[in-house]
Amino acid sequence: KRTEVTSSSSHLNKRSDQCDGLSVRQCLELKYRNPKKGSVAYTRSDLRYDLQHKRLELVGGSKASQPAPIAKALVAFSGTATSLSGGVPLHNGIVMPVVGFGTYKMSNSDVVQPVTDALKAGYRLIDTAQVYENEKGVGEALRNSGLGRGDIFLETKVWRSSHGYDRTIKACNQSLRKLGVDYIDLYVIHWPGPKTGWPLPRGQVCPPDWTPKLRDTGTWKAMEDLYEQGKVKAIGVTNYSVRHLKQLMKTCKIKPMINQVEFHPRLVQKELLEFCQKHGIVLQAYASLGSGDASQAESFFSFPPVKAAAKAHGKTGAQVLLRWAMQKGCHVVPKSVRPERMKENAGVFNFKLSSAEMKAIDALHTGTRYAWKGLDPDTVE
Repeated sequence: KRTEVTSSSSHLNKRSDQCDGLSVRQCLELKYRNPKKGSVAYTRSDLRYDLQHKRLELVGGSKASQPAPIAKALVAFSGTATSLSGGVPLHNGIVMPVVGFGTYKMSNSDVVQPVTDALKAGYRLIDTAQVYENEKGVGEALRNSGLGRGDIFLETKVWRSSHGYDRTIKACNQSLRKLGVDYIDLYVIHWPGPKTGWPLPRGQVCPPDWTPKLRDTGTWKAMEDLYEQGKVKAIGVTNYSVRHLKQLMKTCKIKPMINQVEFHPRLVQKELLEFCQKHGIVLQAYASLGSGDASQAESFFSFPPVKAAAKAHGKTGAQVLLRWAMQKGCHVVPKSVRPERMKENAGVFNFKLSSAEMKAIDALHTGTRYAWKGLDPDTVE
């Protein structure tokens, strides 16, 4: 099951989770500090590749340091990212790409090719969820990509019917199995309340033992334990209001690292954004280009300030909308099944909206929600 790397072979291109996604060949280009010889380069005899566990092992020199992690394009603010590899450190130091790829409403069979295309296009954050029922397909695309696990930032969510300590632990383990990975980069709570509505009878909720207290003492406690166990590298929430965040921060041991919310020109959540920024919580925007949950009577692309900015910069409406969100301080996760649209959505790093253009788009705010059938998450107790 184990093979010594002593000759040129395909094993030199194998990548290792335990070495931050570095291949054998890349490890051989690194150096470590030897107590007797000083700075010394690795040789093939120092490395052994575990075929069963897909793991590089150091067998030469017990005091040799581990290979350095892959360098990431660190930025302090989402609006200063210059490529799809650009990421902002979360408050625990984990680097999260500013621009990711969403997979909402893609089935297991439908999601493989779009995620494969997105990874080829340079996207490194892939956003999925338990309720999307496409984690298996996402995992297949990751394995087929040729990228190391350390090259990809994987985000998934625990569904609202899984609130509670034991159910959250179980849901995370299921997601790990479906994705076929040893850890999840970012694990978030999908909704602050329980499952309601179809197919449940009127007046019933799932889980049946739901109470608002369960969200913080059960679900979030499980998130913290999963984080401390190393099964997830970062934890956060989705659709939390300022009130929900304040309530959680009264009792949590580890505060959320991100909050993913609906955010677009019709819903400029200024108070929530400022609260998150004040407390070191990254705000990740969804529905930046519109929501598929509701039939919108208007297209964001047709807004006069968006059209004017697109014309001025030689960009598309989609690029202007994503750029606007990034300059507001948000991370974004646009979705498309078409490679040309993926490329278009990634073209947001070589221009900057002026202060006047930003204010004109800000002024489109009406407080209108399109996701979740227009339901305001703050109505959840």
